[in-house]
Order: sequence, then structure tokens, then C-alpha cells
Amino acid sequence: MSTGMTSQRHLGMDWLRIGAFALLILYHIGMYFVPWGWHVKIAEPLEWVAIPMRALNSWRLPLLFLVSGYASAALFAKLGSAGRFVRSRSARLLIPLVFGIIVIIPPQPWIDLTGQHGYTAGFGHFWLHDYFRFGALDGIVLPTWQ
Repeated sequence: MSTGMTSQRHLGMDWLRIGAFALLILYHIGMYFVPWGWHVKIAEPLEWVAIPMRALNSWRLPLLFLVSGYASAALFAKLGSAGRFVRSRSARLLIPLVFGIIVIIPPQPWIDLTGQHGYTAGFGHFWLHDYFRFGALDGIVLPTWQ
């Protein structure tokens, strides 16, 4: 099965990927300043920040899916079989996802719970006793991949 992909790098797609992730980082920084809800917020939201954030809302995820789809098609063409592709993507995506769920993400729901729900336990107690409850704590389903 031919995908029409070549083995050469597409520098335009590389730069599009760099731009997409730069926008993703700026978007998440902007979430601190906008008037709608998020985990942590500035005391006085900046109304003007909502304008570029709303402009990004409708196309930030389709852009990431476009970049990911191109990269996946190129990798599939390089590996040549569905089995090799699935193994490769699983190693590249599932291992970091599990690491993120266990190590990187837990501070987010803890900050959310302490700042907006009155949770009083420290982070260590939260991670050891509440984060892996596989149920809801004050409406937040745990563990989460946020």
C-alpha cells in the first residue's frame, strides 16, 4: 500500500510543527489571564487577552491534528506495516502519557482542589492517598490526564 509519502523531511511541516507548539505554549500561558475558568487565574482577568485566545480557539486543535496526521503518515510510510506503526506509536505516545499522568499532571488537580474547592491536605498526601482514587473528589475525576 503506497501512501505517496517520500522519505525526505518536509521542512515546511517541521516549521509548522514548531509554530503550532509555540502557539500551544502561548495559549496555555494566556489561560491564566482570560476571564473564563481554568485551574489558576489572575485576580483581575485581562479582557483584551480574550481576543487572541478566542481567535486561536477554533483552529489550534485542528492545526495540531494536521501536523500529527502528516507525521503519522510519514512514519507509516517509513515503517511499512500497520503492526510496526502501532508498536512505534505506542512506545512514543503511551509511555510518555503514563509518565505524565503519574508525575507531571498531579499538581494541576491538587492546585485546582486547594485553590477552588478548599482541599487542605498537602501535595504528598494528595498524591499518595487521593490522586489514584479512580473516582471523583469534589467533582474532579481522578486520576486525570488533563
